[in-house]
Amino acid sequence: MKLPLAILILIYSLLFSLTASADDTLTFDNPWIPEAPPGARVMAGYMEISNHATKTIDIVSISSEAFDHVEMHLSKESDGFAQMLPQKKLSIPANGKLVLTSGSFHLMLIKPVKWFKHGDNIKLRLTLSNNETLPLEMRVKKTTPQKMKCAAGKCGAN
Repeated sequence: MKLPLAILILIYSLLFSLTASADDTLTFDNPWIPEAPPGARVMAGYMEISNHATKTIDIVSISSEAFDHVEMHLSKESDGFAQMLPQKKLSIPANGKLVLTSGSFHLMLIKPVKWFKHGDNIKLRLTLSNNETLPLEMRVKKTTPQKMKCAAGKCGAN
């Protein structure tokens, strides 16, 4: 018995959609963590996340054995004051990307278990809204010191 071509294509499409995962559709470009001084209680994480799927993918939590906990944040300036707003999720739009960078969306890596220095690799586990988990490795990199920018450009005594 031969099946019509349309039915074969439908069966193939269904099988493929069941095996496709976020692991196939999300890519992480330049995931990195700026090196912090010894004793720092918080570090940040940056990257560019691209979504090659036809629907939005949400990251709802991130964990790592290297930190007490990991939070997703958005830095935003409002009425001349900088705010860091915790996020319940990071949404990567269909066929789009989300850039995690200083002054915007980023990860807060809280209470490191040890001092991480340039060249260290840190493993994270991302949990998506469908309960799928993805591993991610981030590299610690040296950075040049930046001048602190405070609310409305005012910081300390003038």
